[in-house]
Amino acid sequence: MALRRESPVRGRRLRLYEALIERFMMTPIGYQFLLHLAPRIDKVVIPLTRGRLSSAGFDKVGLVTTTGAKSGQPRTQPLALLEDSNGLLAIGSNYGRPNHPAWSANLLAHPECTVEFMGPPRQYRAELLTGAARAAAWAAAADFYAGYERYRASCAPREIRVFRLTPIAG
Repeated sequence: MALRRESPVRGRRLRLYEALIERFMMTPIGYQFLLHLAPRIDKVVIPLTRGRLSSAGFDKVGLVTTTGAKSGQPRTQPLALLEDSNGLLAIGSNYGRPNHPAWSANLLAHPECTVEFMGPPRQYRAELLTGAARAAAWAAAADFYAGYERYRASCAPREIRVFRLTPIAG
């Protein structure tokens, strides 16, 4: 894998620190960091920085609070979020594991959620993408983080859920 690569989503080449972070996250040690340490760090750092800084850098990860599908209780999960023309994209890769992440089931059952990302918390409504909309969102996600393609291959035949989070006016 090349250290630097073009990024049509960003409209530029990756900066050195972005390429290094991505490369590290795709290593076995980086994978363990993402699974075990990053969520704990992000639950502390993101609120302190009003959604700007996370373990993955600036403007990469937000806190998404869903309503539990079974429990009805609030559940907060750090998620990589991509800006989209209609809101944000959330990718249910679950790090390439065979099952869908719990937060994605929560959004299917209760589409309203709160997102703290690049500013104070805001209300959003989630939509599971299918067809051409999902394909376009997936292409953007795979460009945003090359590891998503590895996750897709490792969790097959499960299709990774892709959600568009649209701000609720109010």
